[in-house]
Amino acid sequence: MKKQAAMIAICAALLVCVAAAGCTSSTSSPTASATPNSSSQTATATATPTPTPTPPPTHLTVLFFYEPDCPYCQALESTASFHQLENTSKVTVTPIQSYTSSLTDQYNVTTIPTLILLNNGHEVARWVAPTDAGAINARIASLFKGG
Repeated sequence: MKKQAAMIAICAALLVCVAAAGCTSSTSSPTASATPNSSSQTATATATPTPTPTPPPTHLTVLFFYEPDCPYCQALESTASFHQLENTSKVTVTPIQSYTSSLTDQYNVTTIPTLILLNNGHEVARWVAPTDAGAINARIASLFKGG
């Protein structure tokens, strides 16, 4: 009886750790398979979570880390794909002069130009030293299509 209570306590502690870490996939752990057969444990181990569709974003932000005298930044800004990005109504492009901004450290930017795509303040993707904005435009289009 004490072994069973100890196993239940260990399982409960593991579940709390998994929940705190944000894990949502159901995988069978060695502890669960080593315990005696129980219908509730079997159901938990074989249950598959139903994926929740992510709604498309309503608005995105692109942080553009640059320096005014950087030839790579200037070349990126002069591309048609960058102008397309700037003129997309669903996206706000925020230029950030990297050497004078605390955001450079916050987002761990070490190379310019760098483009960081944010959805509700959370980083979705990052492009370091891009030569055009074609990839970010494609990623934005896929987000609004639900992909």
